[in-house]
Amino acid sequence: MVEEVAEDLREEGLGAPSAVVTCVGGGGLLCGILEGMHRVGWRHVPVVAMETRGAASFRAAWHSGQPVTIADITSVAITLGAKKVCQRVVDYIREHPLISELVSDRVAVQACFQFADDHRMLVEPSCGAALSAIYSGLASRLYHEGRLEASPRRPLVAVVCGGSAATLPQLEDWKRVADGKDEPE
Repeated sequence: MVEEVAEDLREEGLGAPSAVVTCVGGGGLLCGILEGMHRVGWRHVPVVAMETRGAASFRAAWHSGQPVTIADITSVAITLGAKKVCQRVVDYIREHPLISELVSDRVAVQACFQFADDHRMLVEPSCGAALSAIYSGLASRLYHEGRLEASPRRPLVAVVCGGSAATLPQLEDWKRVADGKDEPE
């Protein structure tokens, strides 16, 4: 996937992205993205790893420096539902610029609806967590704070994944559950 994105950017006359945004659960997708980024020479490109608050096993590992088993998965983003991340993704914390961010289920589900409106495609809340970096203004804040470097020749790349379980009735159910939670945005 990363090689294809790199080729597409080259064809458009663009450089490496300013950042890559993805969701993270157990670390498999994130590790694959990072391996691809290293193969194409993007070792310097930050990755914004997005999780929901109720499935924050990467954030727990981020703080402890090792895989940590979290007590419970309480998020509607069940495909992020790994209670513990793999060791390799923890190793990458020391090897690659990574930014760990958390969002509420409500924000993740809102991003799913916004993406559906914009692109006529349904995605699951795990993907909504990643997309919320764009829709909630988080990415803009990271650029403004200087944590990401803005450049017209270096776009932000968002990994859009996880739609097989998404139906309109399921999205409505996720919204109902997320709206009933009392958690910070």
